[in-house]
Amino acid sequence: MTNKTDLLKAYNVDIKAALDLWGDMDSYNESLKEFKDTLNSKLSSLESFKNSSDWQNYAILAHSIKSEAKYLGFMNEAEVFLAHELKGKEANAEFINNNFNTLRETIRKIATLLNNYFNDEDTSTKKNILIADDSNIILNYLEKNMAEEYKILRANDGSDAINILKNNEVYAILLDLNMPGIDGFEVLKYLKENDLIDKIPVVIITGDDTEETIKKVFSYPILDVLNKPFNDKSIDKILLSIKSFYENKNI
Repeated sequence: MTNKTDLLKAYNVDIKAALDLWGDMDSYNESLKEFKDTLNSKLSSLESFKNSSDWQNYAILAHSIKSEAKYLGFMNEAEVFLAHELKGKEANAEFINNNFNTLRETIRKIATLLNNYFNDEDTSTKKNILIADDSNIILNYLEKNMAEEYKILRANDGSDAINILKNNEVYAILLDLNMPGIDGFEVLKYLKENDLIDKIPVVIITGDDTEETIKKVFSYPILDVLNKPFNDKSIDKILLSIKSFYENKNI
């Protein structure tokens, strides 16, 4: 199995500098996981401060993320957060608004990397299931119910999902429709344009059961819909449907 730290080194994370602070990998990994688990909520808070022009709290939070990133070896990313910290202190709304997408993408790339890092177990015999949802609660719940049998590839938005599809062989996709940036429908469009929509079973995760949405969803040859709120039983049903998809293909 590839050393887990190779994932971080490939992303230019300065592990050596981080270990000078944390001392050992156990302490480092513990802090790294805590950082991962708070990224989405911090991004939401930054966006809220930006939208309300609360530049003081924006700068304070950007400083906090910058410091954590630097202490954990994300030196290049820390520079992005530093720029937003300084511009927040200046109440430079023009810079922050024009560059917020860069900050958002930086956070999401870190989150995707760390999700893969902490899921990088000896899963060579397990098939990959991609789960795309902007809620870590849903991602964690689905992963808990599937990780014993499958390797879970996590995406927090459509951009992450498409990048994963470009770089991994995916057995099935569980896809939320409403995600920031590139949403689930854009991912469906990508799958169709790249001749994947008939080859990979897609299960839509949604709480929107309006006629318009359901009609639009089923204009694509999806496998099924997993309606929110769902439970262990409905997840088991979806997994059986995925297996049946491949069994029927082989008949």
